[in-house]
Amino acid sequence: MSHRVPTYALYGEHQQPLMPEALHVESIADRSRLYNWEISPHRHDLFAQLLCLRSGHGEVLFADARVPFEAPCVITVPPLEEHGFRFSRDMDGLVITVVAHRLQCLLQAAPELVERLSVPHCLRFSPGSAEFAEIDRACTLLAREMRGAAPWRMNLVEASLVTALVLAARAAAAPARTTQGPSPRSLQHAQRFRALLDQRFREQRSIDDYARELGITPTQLNRVCREVLGTSALGALHARLMLEAKRDLAYTRLSVKEVALTLGFSDAAYFTRFFTRHAGMSPSEFRDAVRRELGQEG
Repeated sequence: MSHRVPTYALYGEHQQPLMPEALHVESIADRSRLYNWEISPHRHDLFAQLLCLRSGHGEVLFADARVPFEAPCVITVPPLEEHGFRFSRDMDGLVITVVAHRLQCLLQAAPELVERLSVPHCLRFSPGSAEFAEIDRACTLLAREMRGAAPWRMNLVEASLVTALVLAARAAAAPARTTQGPSPRSLQHAQRFRALLDQRFREQRSIDDYARELGITPTQLNRVCREVLGTSALGALHARLMLEAKRDLAYTRLSVKEVALTLGFSDAAYFTRFFTRHAGMSPSEFRDAVRRELGQEG
């Protein structure tokens, strides 16, 4: 029997910002102490996470399986994976949160690496482990660059992230899911559907077209999406269109009509009604609001 867990941006943040940042880094203590060092089961729709734990102990919850850990330890959490944590009060470590679409772009040339990271891992290392030290160095460099403003900062941030993920994937066993929750097949279908959406959302394809390409029926696709994504297939498609519309409105000078055309809408008025229904404000109102939020007005 399926059960519902909350979906957050970062844990505890029900209200998402207008535009989610592509990458976020914070210490485990900064957020966990707000919740008495225990993070209840939840999942992230749009984000993957990497936790680098230097000291302390605790346990991680994946679906219905509790896995104890003691630092040094690295935990990877793919998008849509139910997870929770209990940390000791002496926990020292970092949690790196990255937008799933950006991560796919960074790793697209290595499908085997993507597959290795498509399931959660709790990687425990022996004290003084050289393997862990290399991952920790990459994460520490990433965190330092995120705080700074040096030239080519994001190039180094992304290189450090890929380094940490590659080293973690090397230390991980091949994907093997033993926890309950959505079946491996459902997760695979959902991940493939999300990948197809990223490639073809501008083409205004029907759900029947996506289901046919996945080799399943539209009914099966809807069931998979509701089980894994918590929405219908059409809801997932609309969410992908909205994400790109928001990006175009926030970060480009394209007119509303031009944004509509790039997203496959032949009628700018219909796009405006679509956007307003989902965002609660018109495209122009959104553009003004997000530029104020980002300090870019004028």
